[in-house]
Amino acid sequence: MLHSIRSEYTADAVIFDAKKLDDDASLLSVFANKKTRFLVMGADWPENKQIDVLINGAAGYCEQSEASEFLTRAVACILSGDIWIRRALVPKVIGVLTSTRRIQLTPSTVDTELKLKQLASLSAREVEVADMIRQGESNKRIAFAMSISERTVKAHLSSIFRKLNVDDRLRLAILLKEIDQYQRGMS
Repeated sequence: MLHSIRSEYTADAVIFDAKKLDDDASLLSVFANKKTRFLVMGADWPENKQIDVLINGAAGYCEQSEASEFLTRAVACILSGDIWIRRALVPKVIGVLTSTRRIQLTPSTVDTELKLKQLASLSAREVEVADMIRQGESNKRIAFAMSISERTVKAHLSSIFRKLNVDDRLRLAILLKEIDQYQRGMS
């Protein structure tokens, strides 16, 4: 019965109760549905569990105690293609993903070579924005640091995502870290 429920639903966004994952870890598989963005909501859920749902495809995590203040923003954020997590978790998620997704860092890595060529197509300002995303900065902080509007940051991000064929800022940060590891392996 549960299998048929998993395959029949359609939604742009789903808020998922973290307690359900505590009860049944196999439910992580629902996050594989790329047509739906999942926001997991929990109460003082440990960081390692938050990271686990994100690396399994959830688009974010929100504390129940913060729901009244942030839920609308969190849903809007994930629907726009971004990830909703605490800034402090961004480097940890990237670290886990890049360490579990180790690729052979050799000159024959075709995908990485292609990404290097795509990276070269970025303008100087796009490279600046991408580097700040890799560091886990928000659009607001990027705009302030670069003396541009948040709207301009979003325009740069849209262009970067299109040129590098990535869906969101977390995947961009992961890609940039993988390219960095590849380049260090080449030298």
